[in-house]
Amino acid sequence: MYSRLISALFYMFFTCVILNPQVNGTTLYFYLVIPFLDPGFARFLSGTARRWAGPLLIAMAASALTSPSGAARVLSIAICIGYLMYTTERRISYLHPWMVINVLFAIVQFAMYYIDHDFAMLLGPTNLSQLIWGDYATSTYTNFFEVFYFARVSGFSREAGFFSSLLVASFVMYLFSDSPNKKIIAIYLIGLFISFSKSSMVLFLFAALYPVRDKLRSLHPLTILIAYYVLVSAISLYLASNDFFDSETFGHRLAGYAFMFDARLEDIVTGVTAHDMIAHYKYLPYIRLIQGDMEASGVPFAGLPATVAEMGIFSSLILLGVIAFTASDGFVMLIFLLVSATVSVTTVTSFIPLAYLICYWPRFVAYSADRVALSQQFQPLPRYGKT
Repeated sequence: MYSRLISALFYMFFTCVILNPQVNGTTLYFYLVIPFLDPGFARFLSGTARRWAGPLLIAMAASALTSPSGAARVLSIAICIGYLMYTTERRISYLHPWMVINVLFAIVQFAMYYIDHDFAMLLGPTNLSQLIWGDYATSTYTNFFEVFYFARVSGFSREAGFFSSLLVASFVMYLFSDSPNKKIIAIYLIGLFISFSKSSMVLFLFAALYPVRDKLRSLHPLTILIAYYVLVSAISLYLASNDFFDSETFGHRLAGYAFMFDARLEDIVTGVTAHDMIAHYKYLPYIRLIQGDMEASGVPFAGLPATVAEMGIFSSLILLGVIAFTASDGFVMLIFLLVSATVSVTTVTSFIPLAYLICYWPRFVAYSADRVALSQQFQPLPRYGKT
């Protein structure tokens, strides 16, 4: 019972990000500390250390060389992944119940947008976060804009785009479960509809890739990583030649790939901050296009180039190599890349640890089945092949 209570508390803060405060510009994620309140989690970590300690130490060491904060985020993500695996193996995960609560609240936000717009704004993440934490409210954005004639809402996430990404990652994980319930699937689809954003397109790509999943599984994750980078770079270079058609959204998500061809060698090797990028590369049209986003977020780009910009090329290659060589197969590696495309692979916010869990799911299921068979305490997880 105690472990279930801790799990419910973890998933509450994990899925309802606005409940976490922010101090001096840094969000304090309570869900990084809560897992250690359960002694069973420590036993899980010690019992599985041989499988994860080596890659984690390599990733942290590589990150720490140029970005100590990056190393801290790598450790934070690892804690989340570990607890997600622990609660999943013990069958005490409350991810989907809390996602249902988020969607139900989002439905209220969506309805109020048309019934009483001002009240809908009061239910938005900015007001709620300030109501709970005051001056320590986490960064939010009540972007209840109409997309394709319908409003989009955010649930208990910091903004609609993050909520959509969280829904996509959670939904994919739900489809990997034993026997997905049609009612829960319907709730997820409703949530995706009322939070529709460009990150929602990942679900359509997932559906398009699913028929060829067996072929993708046969490819090494590193091959998928390289192919993905080459393809997105080609798209980015084309869009950059057209100034991203004056779209800040496309510029923020894709300009980093074009920048890798325009940047000075020393900046690629050592990394470059958003401030330095604005100071030295403002002559590039796409840098001027996304200058506002960079100044607001303090982050130059999204996707894989964000890691290169922060850590430099060598640390980034080691980190991405660790991810590629520990990923289960090419199919889940591609899903991971698509889900993380709007932020960085070292972002701690909830949908990124879920993306890692998807990336490691097949191997974890097989490994967990062996552990469960030995302990004979819990019901084995569903075999990956059935999906």
